[in-house]
Amino acid sequence: MEERIARYLELLRRYGAVADLSSGRVLEDPARLLEAARAYAGVLPQGIRVLDLGAGAGWPGIPLAILRPDLALTLAERRKKRAAFLDLVRARLGLANVRVFAGDVRNLSGRFPYITAQAVAPFPEIHRLTAHLEPQVLVSVKGPGWEEEVAALGGRVFHVKPLGEGGTLVAVEVGER
Repeated sequence: MEERIARYLELLRRYGAVADLSSGRVLEDPARLLEAARAYAGVLPQGIRVLDLGAGAGWPGIPLAILRPDLALTLAERRKKRAAFLDLVRARLGLANVRVFAGDVRNLSGRFPYITAQAVAPFPEIHRLTAHLEPQVLVSVKGPGWEEEVAALGGRVFHVKPLGEGGTLVAVEVGER
């Protein structure tokens, strides 16, 4: 597991600037992001289908796939360079539990009970973009004001985990489970 994480971080360093994946600051403190990925992993039930919306450089989707091979993960990324990077990582790390969807999530079909979205949008917007996928739970790292997002969504919070300076992991039920 640790070897795969190290290989993923190396791929991020190698292709980060070319594919406009993330700021250099992300790689300065990967431990913080790995802490968040472990927190996501702790919320998700065994064997569930998960959509990682706006997967970007692969946080939290790639570490989740490594930590939880029982999950069926779809990484949705509309930017072609980033989607190509995610495909490269999937292939190089042999992540059989990962599928990359390169395009607008509104064109994705299927049912995804759990949706993760790191630094994408407020909960109501995430739900608006993914309602056709019948999500039951939205999980995201949020900063101050997440309570207002939940209130605007009308969801029910069932998990909250402070991550220090990295924000708070919040899981919100948006439908029947």
